[in-house]
Amino acid sequence: MPTNGSQVSFLKYLLQRKHPNATAVDRVVLLEQHLAFASHTATMAGVMIVNSTATTMMITQSIANTSMRYWLFLNWALAAVLIIDSLLKRGLSRPTAVSGRYLRRSEWLAYVFGAAWGSLPFFINASDPRTAVLYGALLILPMIAGMSALLPAVPRVALRYSATAVFTLLLYTGLSSANSSVAISLMVMVFTVAVYFGMKRTYLTFVSNVESRIQATESHEILIGALNASGQAFAYLDANGNVLVQNDLHKTYFSGTESDLTTGSRRLPKAGERYWQKSVEKVPNGGHVILHTDVTNLEQSKRDIEVAKEEAETADAAKTRFLNSMSRELKVPLDVIVGCSGLMGGDSNIPFDEREFRGYADQIRKHASYLGGIIDQIISFSKLNRETVTADEEVVELSEIINSAVGRVRLASPGYSEVPLQVNIESGLPQVYYDRTALERIVQNLVTNAFEHGSASPISVKVSRIVGRGILLMVRDRGAGMRKEDLDKAFEPFFQSTRTNELKNGRGVGLGLSVSRKLARQHDGDVLLDSQEGRGTSAFLVIPPSRCVSAADNQKNPAARETI
Repeated sequence: MPTNGSQVSFLKYLLQRKHPNATAVDRVVLLEQHLAFASHTATMAGVMIVNSTATTMMITQSIANTSMRYWLFLNWALAAVLIIDSLLKRGLSRPTAVSGRYLRRSEWLAYVFGAAWGSLPFFINASDPRTAVLYGALLILPMIAGMSALLPAVPRVALRYSATAVFTLLLYTGLSSANSSVAISLMVMVFTVAVYFGMKRTYLTFVSNVESRIQATESHEILIGALNASGQAFAYLDANGNVLVQNDLHKTYFSGTESDLTTGSRRLPKAGERYWQKSVEKVPNGGHVILHTDVTNLEQSKRDIEVAKEEAETADAAKTRFLNSMSRELKVPLDVIVGCSGLMGGDSNIPFDEREFRGYADQIRKHASYLGGIIDQIISFSKLNRETVTADEEVVELSEIINSAVGRVRLASPGYSEVPLQVNIESGLPQVYYDRTALERIVQNLVTNAFEHGSASPISVKVSRIVGRGILLMVRDRGAGMRKEDLDKAFEPFFQSTRTNELKNGRGVGLGLSVSRKLARQHDGDVLLDSQEGRGTSAFLVIPPSRCVSAADNQKNPAARETI
């Protein structure tokens, strides 16, 4: 493929057997040559029919006894070949690559067409050979010029036609011994050489344009690749707002169009899963350069900061609630313990009998137990938040755990012993695979919560099997109930509603429900709440089927679990 403009390269291209197609330039040149010839076959056929017919009519009127009808038939037959070729290619999709076989076949047709026109003097049968040569030269020259004009990008075809036509004319000149026709022959040869150099320049310009287009395409691809790698959506618009250049990100996220061309930078609303910062700049030719910068991570960081700030504020509020609760919760029992121990001390001068002494001791024990419960709640919550607690699971009896937990609550909390409490445990319940301490803590917290919120109303504890869902433990009071906004926050650490504080005079630190839910979820279950204002509150412990153990399997393997 000639790319340096040298005579040697162009001659090599003309004379080599096959069309080169090794490089990207070769392949594009070959394709465009194919398309150029295919698009002009019908035109060449029409020109051949018209010119051959007109030539035959002109010569037969001027010279008698010619054989021009045979020559006309030959040209019409060749034109028919071109027409058939054109019809066969009509309706076919535009090829993206070709092999060069079609052009090689076209080159052989060029030889035949050139020979047909170059043989014109043989069919004239003029008495004077110079007349035949003159007619032939005058008719062959415009045909050569026309061919070079139609096929400037396909010089291998055009020049093969021209060379064959000139060679056949020269052959007639030599055979006829028309020495005086040498001048005419030289004229034809000079014209052909001029056509050669003209086609050479045209062809090399054509190849150079192909190279430039390929380089521009490669540069465009490099630019688009760099813009794609940048993570920014880029687009260049002309003065009419049409997108001329865009990368894949712009095509994907902005559908390849732009409507807002207001210059400057601005934040766009969320599009799908991404946030974009749009920048628009106007260029001197009236167009616009648009750059969309992905700021999703920045927006996410801002939201993370906002969430962290909210969490910090929530934690600070929880800390404040905790300190306020602790100041209340610790003061009363400590005052009772200090007061009773002072009355019982050796320095006291107040006389009292043994019954009174035991009463003071009982008060000290109850309030100390209450303080111990609060400390246990705080320790449990701290351990659960560190996520370092390992459960010591074993097979336990629910009834044993529930009765023990209820007894502990009544013992630890002064005044709770007078509140009616009914425990109803369904018979035939399976054992459960649970951490004993955790299960006792959950039940104890739920019962304590019912005492504190129930306004001294009767409390019921009910345990039953739910088919397909394991075991459900319900602790219900008939107190004032909870507001919806308080119900949504009930599991937040240290949360206490205003109504709760009013009803129980600030007892508790607001950790019971939070600790209970965390422990239940560690054992694949959950703690749920249902409450209605004026009708009371129900708390539920869900023990999943995977934690239930049948009696038969427990005899075989104490650690066995069966889904029920």
